[in-house]
Amino acid sequence: MLALLTGMAAHAAKAPPLRLCFEDVDQRPWSTPKGKGLNFELLKRVETLLNEQFIYFPKPWKRCLSELKLGQVDGVVGAADAVDRRPWSRIPELPDGREDSSRALFDDAALVFLRVGGNGSWDGHELIAPGKLVIVQSGYLIAQQLRDKGFAARDSVKSAADALRMLANGSYDVAILQGLEASRLAHEDARFVGRVQQAELPYATVNLHLMVARGVYQRDPQRIEAIWQAIGTVRQSKDYRQLEEDAGVRHFH
Repeated sequence: MLALLTGMAAHAAKAPPLRLCFEDVDQRPWSTPKGKGLNFELLKRVETLLNEQFIYFPKPWKRCLSELKLGQVDGVVGAADAVDRRPWSRIPELPDGREDSSRALFDDAALVFLRVGGNGSWDGHELIAPGKLVIVQSGYLIAQQLRDKGFAARDSVKSAADALRMLANGSYDVAILQGLEASRLAHEDARFVGRVQQAELPYATVNLHLMVARGVYQRDPQRIEAIWQAIGTVRQSKDYRQLEEDAGVRHFH
């Protein structure tokens, strides 16, 4: 595998850098607005393997997706597969067209947070939210998934901290937020301890990919496939797995 990846390096050296957009709020340990975190450690190793170059742009998540759709960036860091995104984007796929989780950047969980003293609940099967109102982060796929099930998903906040603040002040009883940063805030931040609680079971798990614009893939599929393959290789490396372990990462698949 390493020989194959090394063979791609000369090809990559001739190509212009890929312009990658990432979310401009904390999603620790995966990313921070300043371009730190495990995603960047992984992609740095991919750059070295393939003689690639990535240029990063931190922006609101909805803008990242919009600019990818318009072709203003080449890819986005940490996007979930969705039917309505497929016409203008590509992720690593299996031969049957399903997403290839082995070449995703990481997997994460959508976690349920409840207002202490409120009337929301989640037992792993049934989500109860007063008025079917659930607060989620702007641009996240979970909003559409909730709407498909009849919930009124309010995706008006950028960060997990903003959503937890709305729980704590009584505006909502239920929030569904992604990952370790939300969990850390709920358990450690004095603004939220005793006011919000995390449900025991996740609402859903999701693979997050280096998603590229469809046109970028069509221009050079060999390059993009090599990048995705290198992502999978680095994820399995002892060095990178140690970084994940040190950061407290749990694998959901």
